[in-house]
Formats: sequence, structure tokens, C-alpha cells
Amino acid sequence: MLQLKNISLSFDKELIKNGELCIQDHQITLLSGASGSGKSSLLYDMAFLCHQSQMDYIFDGKDVQTLSKDDIRDIQRHKIAFVFQNIPLFNSMDLMENIRFFSSFTQEVFDEEKARQYLTDLELFLDDHTDIEHLSGGERQRLSIICALMKDTPYIFMDEPTSYLDEDNRKEFLKILDLLKNRYHKTILIASHDSILYSACDNLYEIKNQQIHCLKKADFNHHEQTLNQSKGKYLFKKLPYFYKCEFKKNQWKHRIFQVFLTFILFISTFCGMYLQYYQKQLNQKVEEYKSSQLVIEMDEKISGTMLREMEGLPTIKSVKRVLPLMSDNQYLICPYLESDFFTRGIKQSLHNDSHTGVYINYETYRDTKDQAIEIEVEGKSFTIQPDYQLDKSFPDYKLGSKLARVIYLPYEDYLDIYSYKDDSPIQSSFALVSLDDKQFYLESLEALHNLYDDKLLNSQMEILALLDVKNMSEQLTNSLMIFICTIVLISIILLKMIDSYHLRFSQVLLESNGISVQEIRKQYIIKELSQYALPIFIAYMILLISYAILKMLNIQIMVYSLIILICCAFIMFILSIFIYIIMNKIFSTTKILRSI
Repeated sequence: MLQLKNISLSFDKELIKNGELCIQDHQITLLSGASGSGKSSLLYDMAFLCHQSQMDYIFDGKDVQTLSKDDIRDIQRHKIAFVFQNIPLFNSMDLMENIRFFSSFTQEVFDEEKARQYLTDLELFLDDHTDIEHLSGGERQRLSIICALMKDTPYIFMDEPTSYLDEDNRKEFLKILDLLKNRYHKTILIASHDSILYSACDNLYEIKNQQIHCLKKADFNHHEQTLNQSKGKYLFKKLPYFYKCEFKKNQWKHRIFQVFLTFILFISTFCGMYLQYYQKQLNQKVEEYKSSQLVIEMDEKISGTMLREMEGLPTIKSVKRVLPLMSDNQYLICPYLESDFFTRGIKQSLHNDSHTGVYINYETYRDTKDQAIEIEVEGKSFTIQPDYQLDKSFPDYKLGSKLARVIYLPYEDYLDIYSYKDDSPIQSSFALVSLDDKQFYLESLEALHNLYDDKLLNSQMEILALLDVKNMSEQLTNSLMIFICTIVLISIILLKMIDSYHLRFSQVLLESNGISVQEIRKQYIIKELSQYALPIFIAYMILLISYAILKMLNIQIMVYSLIILICCAFIMFILSIFIYIIMNKIFSTTKILRSI
């Protein structure tokens, strides 16, 4: 027996004030009232689906206020079966799957014989695999009642059960009520404004003028409560089956999501690794070229103002204008400021191991070997002893000259020879830049590149081109990643909104049968997680093939790609679950029930 006292229910206005209600065992109680009077809201509160009213509620002798959440869920699962007005059953399951699933809420073993008997008693002669969406209103209602019977609960709550039935089906429903009461001994509570039910009910309550009026009351007949007795603890384990059916029913939608997920994971990981690859290439080139000297060439002669601007940069020690010095016997003499400029290109040491001295290129060495070189400038002869031979692959800086044989001298020695040719200050578009430390090489290179748009860098063109590619790649990747993140965010929000909207009625059905939000959420997370394995694998295979085609494939890239792929998938998964939780709050059971 259910007893309710001091019932107060209000939304924008007060609907029920200080009402009372008593639901006798094994009787049919009808709660009537005009539309909007609060009868359905009160019914939902009595089934613990919402908490919209204030009342003193005694459920089978127990004060509801003293019950824990687990106790209430136990009541929902084992004591109450709810037949909704216009919430269909689980559309992802066929007719017999629904019956089995509802049975599993309270029973570990499915009693097929009992199910067949209920189908016969309620005259629902359909194929076991009939799609729920193909049932008529009357057939769907009878199936809902059969599912309620399979739960084997003492109480059956019904919300507006005749609202979508035609006249013939309404009359058939009266026969079903009689069957539920007299053959199956159920206690039935109905919220409806349909007057055809007045004659079928034992107790009639009407909500009118904020009061609950008792218009009809049957005598209390005691029946032994065999169905109300505890059936022992039974752990419901069929929730994964619901999501399995859901996945099967909407397989195309989930496959589209997996294809989308695969594409996003591939693009995001590939862009990240491709940029990293170029960064690594740049770093290798920088390490190869890194020195304390830069050689620059401008489109115009370098003025004193330009010299001061360059020397004003924090990483630059000095800047010297230079010109190529061509000897009378066709040797090109170029100066240098820092000997570490040649470290990477030394083929062999000829007469010195201190990395200072005279450097000659491959063409010069081929002619002179390690012998002293005689050069003539303006008729004066100089003897130069080479200290180092540079490798054939070393890119010479010739300061605009086309001579093949190049000799590199320390700047001061170069000036001594140059003074015999021209003792006036050097005016040139070429300059040598000395850095405070070779660690500032890349920073200085970029600073000069940004300072002078018309500047060309002799011997550093390869790095500058790589810098341009790197900067373009970074900009493109950043733009692409922002675009991808935006698409991912919008897509996941839309998908989860559609998902939550699609599952909203199933959520209500699960909660009305004692399945907690936490249990539903846990299984949803497991279901979501299972969708990521295949896209991760496929995306990884496509990545490896792409790297192989681009000749980027190595163990390090394979490992890093897998890590980035998993991290991207994890971020998307967390984002997906976060949005699902938000959508879950938006489509809460209370809001869903109030909207139908």
C-alpha cells in the first residue's frame, strides 16, 4: 500500500496544495484531472523519476525520506513497473528482445513460457523479431504491459494509457486492466483524464482547484502480499547488452563516426609529425652549419647606418664589410672572422691543428696540394702556406666572384694584402658577421632576415629556405590544427547532442527500472571507448604507409606517431565524454518527462 500526505506541487503556479492519496493493494486507482493539473508530475514523483513535489510518502510501510538512493533504485527495479504515455520501448531491440531485457531487471533466468503466456493473454500475436517501430499504438501499449509483467513487480504505474488509442483499443484496454487486477493481482495506479476509465477503477481521485478529491473509494480487502516479499539480491548485468543492441541498430551512424575519427586522428598526427620532421631537418642543418660567423650579401652597398643597425643586435659582436680579392694569377682571396665557420668542412689538416690559419678549397688543393702558394697582387708577391684543405662538398663563399680557386685568410691578413690594391675604406654589398657565440646562429640568422627583406645570405641559403619552409609549415599546421580542432569540437557536440537526443527515452526507461545514472554513464563510456580501437589501428597503418612513401619512416617516428595518435584519441575521448555529461544534464529525466 502507498500512502501520501501533505502533497504540495508547484511550477509557475501552485498545482496541488496539502493533498492526500492512498493506493490500496490489488486495486485499480485512477488519478484524474484536467491537462496541466499535475497528475503526471505526481505520478513521476511517486515512481521516483522526478523530485518536483513535497510530500510525506510511505511506500509499503517505509518512509521514503529514510531510504537511501540504493533502496529507492531497488524499489524501482523490484516493486514498480512503469508504462509511459508516449515513450516507446527500446527501439534498438525487437519484440522478444524487449521482453527478455525487461525480465532481466529482476530475474537472472528468462522464463520464456511465462512470456508466451502473457503474449497470448494480451492477444499480441506477432513474430518475435518484429521491429518495435512497426507496431501500432495499441500493440506497443500491450507490449509495454507485457514487459511490465515480466518484471514481476507488485505495482504498475501508467501515464495516460489511452491517450493514443482508438475507441476499439480503449475498450480492449479495459479488459487488460481487469486481467492485470484479477488474474495477476497487480496494484495499478493510472494518471489519466479519460472518463472511460472511471468505471474500471476501484478508487478515483481528481485534482481540481489545487486539491485532491476522492470521488470513489473501494473497501479495503486484505490479500497476502506474495509479490511484495523480497526476492533476494540480484545484480543486473544486462546493461552492456542494451548498448550492444543500440550499436547494432545504429551501426551506420557508429561507422560514420569511426571513419570521421580515423580521418581526424590521421590528419592531426600526420601534421604534428610532419612539422616535427621538418624541425628535425632544420636542427640537423643548423648543427651542421652552426658557427660564429655569417656571410651576408645585400642588393645594395652596405652603409654605415646598416652596419650600426646590425651591430646593435644583441647577439652580434661585429660586422665587417668585405670584397673579394682576386690575385693577378687567378686566385680568389676571401677573409673570415671566425675559424669555426670551416670546422664542418675540413677535409684534412696540412700544417696546423689549432683551427686557425689558411684554408683552401678543393680546386686550390688539386692544383697545389700542400705546397706553399705564390700569389701576386698589384705586382707584389706573397707566399701563403695552406693549413687546411676543405672538403669538395663544402659550399664556398666567393663574394660574387666566379673564380674556382679560393683561399680563406684571417681578416687581418686579408686586410694586409688588400691594402696593396686599395687603401681606401671598403665599400661593398658583402659583409662578414661575427657572433658572440655560435649558439646564437639561428637567432641571428632570423633577426637579420627579418631586419632586411632585400638581404641575401650567401652560404646560408639552404638554411634560410628551410626556415621559410618551417615557418610556412608551422603557419599551415597551426591553421590546419585550429580548423581540425574546430571541426572536431563542433562535430562531437553535434554527434553527442544527436546521441543524447536519440537515447533520451531509453535513458528514462533505464532509470525508471532502477538503473542509476552512474551505471548508465559507465557503460556508455565503455561503449565509446570500444569505438576508438579500430580507428586508431587504421589511422596508424595509413600513417606508416604515408611515412614510407615520403621516406620518413623510422623506428623513432613509428613510436612517436603511436604515442601522439593515442594522445589525440584520448583527448577526443575525454572531450566526447565531457560533452556527453553536459548533454546528459541538458536532457535530464525530469526535463524529458516534462517535455512529453
